[in-house]
Amino acid sequence: MFKIQKLSLITLVVSAVISGNALANTDAKFNDEASYAVGVLLGSNVKQIVESQKGIIEYDNTRLLAGVQDVLNGKVDLDSNEQIAQTLQRVQEKMQQAQAQLLADIAKQAKQDGDQYRQAFEKKAGAKKTQSGLLYRIEQAGTGNTIKPTDTVTVNYTGKLPNGEVFDSSRGKPVSFKLNQVVSGWTEGLQLVKKGGKIELVLPPELAYGEQGAGQIPPNATLHFDVEVIDVKADTQK
Repeated sequence: MFKIQKLSLITLVVSAVISGNALANTDAKFNDEASYAVGVLLGSNVKQIVESQKGIIEYDNTRLLAGVQDVLNGKVDLDSNEQIAQTLQRVQEKMQQAQAQLLADIAKQAKQDGDQYRQAFEKKAGAKKTQSGLLYRIEQAGTGNTIKPTDTVTVNYTGKLPNGEVFDSSRGKPVSFKLNQVVSGWTEGLQLVKKGGKIELVLPPELAYGEQGAGQIPPNATLHFDVEVIDVKADTQK
């Protein structure tokens, strides 16, 4: 709904540019209602900004309205006012600092949660750990040839964060990929089973998405995967 309102405002502006005064409205009641409606739209945009920056910058509503009023009355020009430009630059820098701190806090918490999760998983019956730090537990070994990094595997899988949140899943629809084209924890882990195998993989961040994270996956995240190998196709290229 909000996007539609924004588009309507843009349409009004474009129409005004095209028609000039040719379609000027002399209906006082409508002009009054339109003025208020556009004011509400602008206010909604400003409110979103204010709420998104709460705790970082505490805006004063009186001063916000004064700024809008001064622009409408031609008392200030954003493009030529150096002081305002400098203040806006400081606002941007403050927001960037806050974002960096937030990411640092998220990464720190993800590392703590991941360390605890891996320690707990390692104590489970059947859990093992490789030299790289990969934790795994084989539910079903599978049969056939040992899987190679260059093989194409078809799997069902579910990926979870330590808090149990599912961040990715094949949703019962098997997906195929070359084993050496995924994160190293998968490349190593799926070689521990064969076709038809089922395995739990717990990847420390260095075997997953590391300090960068990806999408819903925060930086320094430990990942838990339940994987079933449906099919394996060897690379026939020489």
